[in-house]
Amino acid sequence: MIWRIRKYIQHLFYLRYRQGHGIHSPYLFEFVNGVLFNAQRTKVPEAILNEHQKLRSENSFVRRSSVSEKYGELLYRISRWFRPEMIVELGTGMGISTMYLSSGSPETTLHSIERDTERAAQAAHLICRSCPGPISIHWGEMEEKLEDITPLVPGRFLAFVDGNHHYEPTMDYVRKLLDRAGDEAVIVMDDIYWSRGMQRAWKEVSSWTEVRVSVDLFHMGILLLRKDLHKRKIKVKF
Repeated sequence: MIWRIRKYIQHLFYLRYRQGHGIHSPYLFEFVNGVLFNAQRTKVPEAILNEHQKLRSENSFVRRSSVSEKYGELLYRISRWFRPEMIVELGTGMGISTMYLSSGSPETTLHSIERDTERAAQAAHLICRSCPGPISIHWGEMEEKLEDITPLVPGRFLAFVDGNHHYEPTMDYVRKLLDRAGDEAVIVMDDIYWSRGMQRAWKEVSSWTEVRVSVDLFHMGILLLRKDLHKRKIKVKF
């Protein structure tokens, strides 16, 4: 805990970009200003917010482990802005992030993997109630199910990596996704400062050649792969 607090203070100290100021790429400015800071005042459907609030009030696991409303709304905006050909989620949990991602682009097929069968079943009930879009939940070991899904993944995908908060599995998941990626793919990594291993994974992935821009929000990291972007690392107070 002390380590994370220290890292957060360092994160605040090295901030440079606020509301997109100082960013010259139109694509990147639109992402930072329009998507991260929601300049268009995009609103998540009320039904989705109500489902999330209901689950938070009823289930302590949701309060501790699922995405917050703030970050759920961000996932919704990223999905809505990007309109991917497929969404891949590694770590369904209770289905909260699944619901936000799918609602942002309801016409897009979403494949989500969850190892814990009880959580996957609860997520399926949530998805049946909210019916945000075409969703497939794959139950089983992350590595095995990702191997099954990988051949289906098109170059223009959105991925949310929240399946295993350790260095080696995280590196393996992102590497497999990048091997399928075109230059329009977007990868979101959750809890990039959850541990020293996750920080190491984030630092190394951000330096890979395929990654043009890494956006560090502290609680999440976002990888943009467009080849017309200049290589850079951005820290943002979100």
